Amino acid sequence: MRDWLAETHGPTFELLRHFLLRFFDTDLVTSPGQTIVALVGASSMFLSWFPFVTGPLKDKYAHFSALPTSDSYRLAIRADHLWLIVMLMAAVGLLTAVKWQSLFPSLADYRAIGWMPVRSWQVFAAKLGAVLTVATGAVIVLNLLPCAGFPALSGGRWAFQQSVGRRMVALGAATVAGSYFTFFALVALQGVLLNLLRPRRFARVAGWSQGVLAAAMLILLVLSFSIGLPLARAVVRPDLARWLPPVWFLGLCQSLSGDPDPQMAVMARWAIQGLVGAIAVVLGVYLVSYRRHRTLMMEGTAGAKKDRRWLGAIFDRLVPDAREQAAMVFLAKGMWSNGPHRMVLMGYAGFGLAVLLGGMIGIAGIVGAERVAAARFVYGHVILLTFLLIGLRHLFSIPVELRANWAFRITEREGRLQWMRAMDRFVWLFGAGTLIILPLPLEVWLLGWRAVSEPALMTVFGMVCYQALFASWEKLPFTCSYLPGKKPMWMVSLRLFALLAALPVVNGILLACLYNPLLFAGVFLAQLAVGIRFHRSRREAWGELRLRYEESPDPAVNTLNLRG
Repeated sequence: MRDWLAETHGPTFELLRHFLLRFFDTDLVTSPGQTIVALVGASSMFLSWFPFVTGPLKDKYAHFSALPTSDSYRLAIRADHLWLIVMLMAAVGLLTAVKWQSLFPSLADYRAIGWMPVRSWQVFAAKLGAVLTVATGAVIVLNLLPCAGFPALSGGRWAFQQSVGRRMVALGAATVAGSYFTFFALVALQGVLLNLLRPRRFARVAGWSQGVLAAAMLILLVLSFSIGLPLARAVVRPDLARWLPPVWFLGLCQSLSGDPDPQMAVMARWAIQGLVGAIAVVLGVYLVSYRRHRTLMMEGTAGAKKDRRWLGAIFDRLVPDAREQAAMVFLAKGMWSNGPHRMVLMGYAGFGLAVLLGGMIGIAGIVGAERVAAARFVYGHVILLTFLLIGLRHLFSIPVELRANWAFRITEREGRLQWMRAMDRFVWLFGAGTLIILPLPLEVWLLGWRAVSEPALMTVFGMVCYQALFASWEKLPFTCSYLPGKKPMWMVSLRLFALLAALPVVNGILLACLYNPLLFAGVFLAQLAVGIRFHRSRREAWGELRLRYEESPDPAVNTLNLRG
């Protein structure tokens, strides 16, 4: 087999091999193979969740099986099937959004193979084959454990099918079909945009679409764990179900399981029709696009300039130093003008919004009615500020154009202090400060005089978080190479769990400060002192710090990283 693969087997096969080998290469990662390491770690972290829910699921269905009627058991099965379908569809959708730039041949692909004697249809056929191969592998990996484990845990005397194998087939068919529907629907969306929009507009719309889709899939993935009996009972109503694709595949699962409800059969037909329709659209847009796609890619590389002199005048007032202005413009363009970077930032925003929405639901049951509004503002600021700062730190670690960082290397001595100050101003003026100021009118209306104390408290809280997160920062944003698999995923997941556990405690303390003047003064001054201390320490280190432009694995022995 190895000898056969080493030989050449025609243009279509070689193009397929080329696309498969380069499918996980991305401009965000500067070391080949590191994306695979990160994906394997993320998959292992995702799959490691299921042993923790094994015991509770088994006990829950044993309890429902012991009840004298089947209603509770079958409602619980519907809710859990819907949870699994939504979770797996969102996971596949997230992976598709992350690889949004690889669903059709890219400009880099044309530059790599444009000199070869191959036809456009061969390029498109090979790209479609590579996309389907990778998608099938992802669908199998994500669906294998849930579809095998859940039916084995959820059996009982009230199950429609007593055979574990048949329940596995029913759930597997529904989740796999739902995963493929999500994948094909997103590919079809990009193909339709490609054929309807002009090249320059397509580049802008596609970039924003990637970020919005990644954020939406993250929100669905997180909120899927909140699906319960009331929601499952509500969404199967025909007026809602027709607009909710995951509910269609719930109907497919229930029908294959033997559920006699006629509404389930109707939704099963919707699921099959939706999947077939998505596949047909994908094949259609691939067939239509292959003749003009290369031209579209070439024409879409240039963008039109806009006159924004009034913004420049405001910018001159806020940031008078020319070096800081240049650095801040570089940061803004690197973050918003680059589709993959924008997608990363919107992904963090989506995850933070999902956590925020999940917490908002239960706040009314934890605090008194007179404190609900203040609790929601505090919780919203804590969650959004935290995930914004974490997201920006991650985003700044990813290079925009690594080969161009020589311009920063040769001028580092003259501009390092201004660049670091510009990063601080950028995060606060256009990031954290915006999050604090935008809801201020609503706070004044709902909270009265506390609309002054709450933003003040959130400002010093954000300052402490920022200074702590960037205390060990040794790079200029977007200029250093990036290794996504450098930190083990188990360590990342432990930090995430610790953060999610600590945020409610922080939220409770900050909320109590708004109703206790002495506590407010103590916490405010303590945070202010810590923030100033961190800030001074960072400023003192900037003069001696040696900035990094090449990311490498952690050394066995850490040095002081001082300039020689």
